[in-house]
Amino acid sequence: MNPERLARLRDLCRDEALFQNIQQIFTEEAQSLHDELNQANFLIERQKTLFRVISRLREPIDLETIFQATATEVRQLLLADRVGMFRFYPDSGWDDGEFVSEDVDPAFPSAMAQRIHDHCFGEQFAVQYQQGRVQAVADIYNCGLSDCHIRVLAQFNIKANLVVPLLQGKNLWGLLCIHQCRTSRTWHSTEIEFATQIAHHLAVALQHAELLADLQAEVEERQQAEQAVRNLNQGLQRAILELQVVNRELEAFSYSVSHDLRAPLRSIDGFSQALLEDYEGELDDAAQDYLRRIRSATQRMGQLIDDLLNLSRLMRSEMQLESVDLSLLAREICTEIQESQSGRQVEYIIQPGLIAQGDSRLLQMLLTNLLDNAWKFTSKHTQAKIEFGTITQASDIPIYFIRDDGAGFDMAYANKLFSPFQRLHRIDEFPGTGIGLAIVQRIVHRHGGRVWAEGIVEQGATFYFTLVAEEVNG
Repeated sequence: MNPERLARLRDLCRDEALFQNIQQIFTEEAQSLHDELNQANFLIERQKTLFRVISRLREPIDLETIFQATATEVRQLLLADRVGMFRFYPDSGWDDGEFVSEDVDPAFPSAMAQRIHDHCFGEQFAVQYQQGRVQAVADIYNCGLSDCHIRVLAQFNIKANLVVPLLQGKNLWGLLCIHQCRTSRTWHSTEIEFATQIAHHLAVALQHAELLADLQAEVEERQQAEQAVRNLNQGLQRAILELQVVNRELEAFSYSVSHDLRAPLRSIDGFSQALLEDYEGELDDAAQDYLRRIRSATQRMGQLIDDLLNLSRLMRSEMQLESVDLSLLAREICTEIQESQSGRQVEYIIQPGLIAQGDSRLLQMLLTNLLDNAWKFTSKHTQAKIEFGTITQASDIPIYFIRDDGAGFDMAYANKLFSPFQRLHRIDEFPGTGIGLAIVQRIVHRHGGRVWAEGIVEQGATFYFTLVAEEVNG
């Protein structure tokens, strides 16, 4: 009590015993008010500390920074000698770990980065801490702790400790440890409640860190996948460029050879014809037959060379994309074919309004080859039907088809249809060089589409093609 007030009270109270009683009452009351004031100040500081911890959780800072700042503030508020965050090693059975963050009085040794082993903990206490156990020990030597646990605490000069679990989700990640090293200490309920609240908020930080780590791992995995795709694309682009160079060289070689072969062929055919015309009377029938066969063979070889040159030009030419009326093209081609052999009975069914985006010159060549084929392979039927139309599919990419009811083919040999010079029928049955469908396939591929065929022997064939690249799923 204030000395002046005490002196005035003594002047008013002449009875010494009564004065002593009053003094005792006032002293106790003053002490009670002092304790309440201290408690109120502690609660205020506790709320401020909690507010700062929560605020840090909302900032984009790492877990180590959050731990360090929290350890410092908790130690200052509780006037403890050491506050640290202890992390169990994964797969250690909660028997091994280390302090990953700490704030310690300089008078005592640091516990950081030391492997700490307590073979009593994992088996006896880990499950209890996982369920929320809090240990508040006033004196480690007089609270019934096991000898192994006392040895672990004593190596860091710990006299009293307060331990609260740090959970990551439902898993016991570590411990929030508050140590008193100078003396033993009784932990008040408000201090235990405060430490529990701090541990709860640090658990939120641990959860955020886990989510962030998962997110970073996913980002890294995606980046690696994207890099792999880029590497693959670069490799494919290099391969395409190399393939284009090789193809151009092969096409140039093919064109050159085909072109150079035409001159000697013309000479063979020309001199054979001259022999037949100028020496007809001197040659017997066999010699004339041989010469006619020579002419026929050279003319056929000339046709093959022409087809090779057409195929080569097809791949060398630049495409001019435009809107093409396929129905109109098909009608014109069918009219020309019909006029060339007017004696046949062939019904044409052409779906109107088929418009496609492509190179008109190449698309005309494509339809000409397919319709010529249909005309040729229905030639042994007295009546025939040739259709040109389209079917739709789920992707909305139109599938064009040309169908006939002619000779058809065995599906076992369908894979040979589009190879150059491959024939499924003898030449005396159906004439041709076997290059037409190879041209069709290359035209379709240049437009990004695909071509295939279905057939049944003596029941006809259907050739399908698209002119747009389809997406590859999966």
